[in-house]
Amino acid sequence: MAASASARVRAKSAGAEILQLHTASRNHDAGGRATFRPRSLGSAALLAALLAGGVAGLGTPPPALAQADRVPAVSDADASVDYLWVLRNSLVRAEDVPRVVERAKAMGVRGILVQVVGRGDAWYRSDRLPAPEPLQGPGRDPLGEIIPLAHAAGLEVHAWVNCCLVWSGPRLPRDRKHVMHAHPEWVARLADGRSMARLTPRQLQRMRVEGVFVSPMHPGVQRWVAENVQELVRRYPVDGVHLDYIRQPAVPIGSDPTSRARFAMRSGVDPMLFSRQPKADRARLEAQWVEFQQEQVTAIVRGVRDSIAAIRPGLPLSAAVVADTVTALTLKRQPWSRWVRDGLLDRAYLMCYAPSVQIVLDQLDALARNVGAERLVPGIAVYNAPLSSSASKIKAARALGFPAVALYSYDSLYERPGQWERLRALLADHEALEVKP
Repeated sequence: MAASASARVRAKSAGAEILQLHTASRNHDAGGRATFRPRSLGSAALLAALLAGGVAGLGTPPPALAQADRVPAVSDADASVDYLWVLRNSLVRAEDVPRVVERAKAMGVRGILVQVVGRGDAWYRSDRLPAPEPLQGPGRDPLGEIIPLAHAAGLEVHAWVNCCLVWSGPRLPRDRKHVMHAHPEWVARLADGRSMARLTPRQLQRMRVEGVFVSPMHPGVQRWVAENVQELVRRYPVDGVHLDYIRQPAVPIGSDPTSRARFAMRSGVDPMLFSRQPKADRARLEAQWVEFQQEQVTAIVRGVRDSIAAIRPGLPLSAAVVADTVTALTLKRQPWSRWVRDGLLDRAYLMCYAPSVQIVLDQLDALARNVGAERLVPGIAVYNAPLSSSASKIKAARALGFPAVALYSYDSLYERPGQWERLRALLADHEALEVKP
């Protein structure tokens, strides 16, 4: 199907994409494949519509699409960004905090998701968590600094809390109050029995793991996360709480005594001894083990929800989730679509970080149809693809009916001068659509 003569489109054939992860300060998940079988207008048809000018402002929808299958119109006001993830890197120096608010206000976003629990540390005043090692300036309170500025500018501030990822430095944390020192028994253990605290950065990198995780299967971890959040919402007038790394690492864990004993009490079998069971029983036990681990991650979300309700009933709770639900369930033990359906989350921010436009369209199309767009916020990356691709993904999210879009991240966007201005121009120019699957 040919694009209109005025559209400047460069399309390449869509191929299989390798799952990509952030590294260093950009450690985060990237979606890899579609998770449901699309019905009716699929992502391939949507991409064809985009290429042919099927979104409002790009021309007339192609005749091949029936009236009922045409994508919704996207206005200039809709082709924008609603939320920004703000990494803790932008809180290190006091002089950078007002700039975050100024830029977010100039962009016209509704709110910012500010990373205030990074690696088992608190970028606010806490009696529970240690202060961050990189923080500059004595006695600083970055969350306390940014909230009044943001509220005066009319911006929401959501406290972004890393839950199970607690460290990623080249050496152990200095502060003895850090959870890795205070509760080494909570640190996740690999299938061979090694604590993740013993892994070197090179080993973690080879495993494609972002850092050291605590085990969601330990009841102490579940209480710890909930109580951290409760302290935060009691002390600060945040507009919501945003959970991240609310999952297991992408490697098998659970060889610690507590996790093994808890599962054995339920099933009668030590999960480390599955290989000794009759072959007919192994698949059943493996499925029970996966379900048990998913339940433990869910218990953290439920505990956080309850802890917030005890202090500030109705405060919104959201989470950054793996867009590929197959990977989320089977590898990360993150049954986030259930959390949305059961009301444990008010919103799920989809980490649609795959560089490929086609992969992101597949994910968004499937999730819009099978989960519903109303409580899902597509998170579009700007760190690993051309801005033209990011603009195309944002436009596609609007076309599929998602009411809000987030950008990952503020920090990546402002690494180089003029990037927001270029992205804004691409969003406003309905003819400048570039797709690089």
